[in-house]
Amino acid sequence: MMQRTCLNRIVCNMGQEFITVLIAMTPTLEAHGAITTAIGVFHFSAVKAFLLAILGTVAITPLLLIFWNHFVSFLMRRIYLCNRFFTWLFSYTQRKHGKHFAKYEIQEGVETLETKKIDFWKAVALYVFVAVPGPLTGVWGGTVAAFVFGVPFKHSFVALVLGAVTVALIDVFIISGFFQFIS
Repeated sequence: MMQRTCLNRIVCNMGQEFITVLIAMTPTLEAHGAITTAIGVFHFSAVKAFLLAILGTVAITPLLLIFWNHFVSFLMRRIYLCNRFFTWLFSYTQRKHGKHFAKYEIQEGVETLETKKIDFWKAVALYVFVAVPGPLTGVWGGTVAAFVFGVPFKHSFVALVLGAVTVALIDVFIISGFFQFIS
């Protein structure tokens, strides 16, 4: 009987860890919700909560980066209004923000030092966007921004993961301090 309760406890804890990882993968809750749930509800340590939240974030990031590209191209091929909207969105983004990179000549398909600089600064902006806690500034919003602004996959993945790690560290310090304060 004793072994059975220990096994149930292990399975229950694995379920709580799995729930924490799944919460980190959801839009809007992301690492904030995962860390709050892990520390406040499941009573995990701050380190465990942080690692589980990052695991969920890192697992969903490449899938989202690939998903937006395929999903939008599918919609553009199938639905005329979606094609018009996304064509407008991409041209508007280029017109509105292209002046920031106008001093560099970009040749399609040619990777030069200038295009590497542009990709680097886009990735830095993406990192800042994700690293600052706020509404819709998590990994889900960051993957959409990376797609709209055309940040290359490897640069956007690194920027998004580093931004998620930064915001998760901020969350861990704030949330664990809050729960220590109220207990």
